[in-house]
Amino acid sequence: MDFEDKMHRQQFEEMYNQYQTPLRKLAYRYNVPVDDIEDMVHDTFLSYARSDYSLELPPDEMRKLLSRILKNRCIDFHRSAKRRNCYSIDDDGYYREEIFVNEKEEPLIDGIISKEKCRALMNELENLPMNWREVAKLKLIEGRPTDEVCRLLNISEKACYSRVSRIRKYLQKLIKDENWP
Repeated sequence: MDFEDKMHRQQFEEMYNQYQTPLRKLAYRYNVPVDDIEDMVHDTFLSYARSDYSLELPPDEMRKLLSRILKNRCIDFHRSAKRRNCYSIDDDGYYREEIFVNEKEEPLIDGIISKEKCRALMNELENLPMNWREVAKLKLIEGRPTDEVCRLLNISEKACYSRVSRIRKYLQKLIKDENWP
């Protein structure tokens, strides 16, 4: 192993040691089962290494990139498991809900809601007007970047942001409504 390889290895180990704990916490927040979190984090670092990203990125950029890779891995994990973002926390029929995550990784809903409300919310998403449903699916559920959503739907960024805002307000209003399932 030559000097350059040793330096790269050392830089990678330092990066791993610095970011592995926050990535574990983020994976937990994205409802990855505890038994799968370590694999998810390792897979994130492997993806970073395979993609030949620079180890010289500023810390904030590196954190954002690793977080985005992990988020995409989590989305893939949940898709492959054919899960919705509702997880049973006990046998009483209640679910943990963190359906929509915005750019700042803040959930639209962060709390416990009934199984009935979770199903009603999923049905509500299916019954949104087509132009809202497409944006909700791509941006809010799949977490795709705004520019990609705009390109796929052939809409402007302003239109995308407007729809996302309206969808969030609509769903938040529904959830807070005591008469809604």
